[in-house]
Amino acid sequence: MMKNKAYDLAKYVFHKDEPLLLDANVWLYLYPAPSGKLLWHANSYSNALKSMLTAGSHLVMDALILSEYINRYCRIEWKALHKRSQPDFKLFRKSAAFKSVGQGAATFTRSILKLCTRYDHLFSTANITQVLTDFETGANDINDGLLAETCRHHGWKLVTNDSDFTTGGIEVLTSHPGLLRACP
Repeated sequence: MMKNKAYDLAKYVFHKDEPLLLDANVWLYLYPAPSGKLLWHANSYSNALKSMLTAGSHLVMDALILSEYINRYCRIEWKALHKRSQPDFKLFRKSAAFKSVGQGAATFTRSILKLCTRYDHLFSTANITQVLTDFETGANDINDGLLAETCRHHGWKLVTNDSDFTTGGIEVLTSHPGLLRACP
């Protein structure tokens, strides 16, 4: 598996119409669950988004990212506020207490989608053999492998803070020092 090439987000110059896929973790820094921790690198991703929009970069959205964002947002809120009273997440999702959490996630998701162009996931043409090989050897999480495959296929750069994105043969923009060291 080819190593990714990582670029320091703080030094990167964005270009007009440059296609960028922002990972779910980045969207969680930009549109966080109210009970989530505000992390130091959230500012770097916020500044980067401003630069992307100013440059006229082309933000793209994949269904996997959207799903990961919404599910993680809701689980952050559940763990912080409701896990003790409702230890089963699926039952929590069906409860009255979920309504405000679901509304918050949906509101932020609508804002995110206004910034992005939606693309269908290329599962039917993905190199699933390689994705599964990388998964079974522990090289990639299955979703990360599918996202790398999507970025490679479309020529998109991935904006992420996930230190696991070291392989896939794609270009990665990040503020994560470990990822920058691993993928010079």
